[in-house]
Amino acid sequence: MSKSTAGMLKKGYLLFPKVLFEEQIKATKGATGSFDAFILVLTHVNYSTTECCVNHHTFKCCRGESVISMAHWAKLFGWKRSRTRYFFNKMYEEGIIERVVNPYITHIRIPDYDMLVGQKRREDAREGAGGITFEVFWEKYHEVTQKPKINIGRARREWKKLSAHERSLSLKNIEEYYDNLPDTKYCMQASTYLSDKAFMNEYDY
Repeated sequence: MSKSTAGMLKKGYLLFPKVLFEEQIKATKGATGSFDAFILVLTHVNYSTTECCVNHHTFKCCRGESVISMAHWAKLFGWKRSRTRYFFNKMYEEGIIERVVNPYITHIRIPDYDMLVGQKRREDAREGAGGITFEVFWEKYHEVTQKPKINIGRARREWKKLSAHERSLSLKNIEEYYDNLPDTKYCMQASTYLSDKAFMNEYDY
């Protein structure tokens, strides 16, 4: 499902009120199968980043993530813990849900969250209007630096973390970054350029 999400969504979206799904879950007294369970997960992950504290350990739970315990997931699904654990392990294997390293509580992420809730489509439309898309950045970066096109997945994840202004700068300042390298053999991969925000470097002229 992780690889085919974009393909599936080419057929469009249905606006489905969350309350109707919640009423269905109440009527069936829990999730009837993996699909219902996944939709429940989708409706219980964070819409925006929040700060959480578990056992005096403070950490961030980002958009598309959740720190609900396995016991609470089992209660939401109306399942035994063994079935709930099997469901999540299956989702992890298929890449539909990802584990987030957290020794204090079950911490998960839906990697395609923005796409599944329609956010990516809206962002792409806004970016496309100004020509600032990840694809435009990716092509220009490698055209200028002549670096191998590797780690596109990580680069795309770093791109998503940037604000609209930072994305604009990352595209605009590629040549300045490259021209100011003491030795071009130390030129960063695109993913590192984005994660380190090298496009914000200041140079002495």
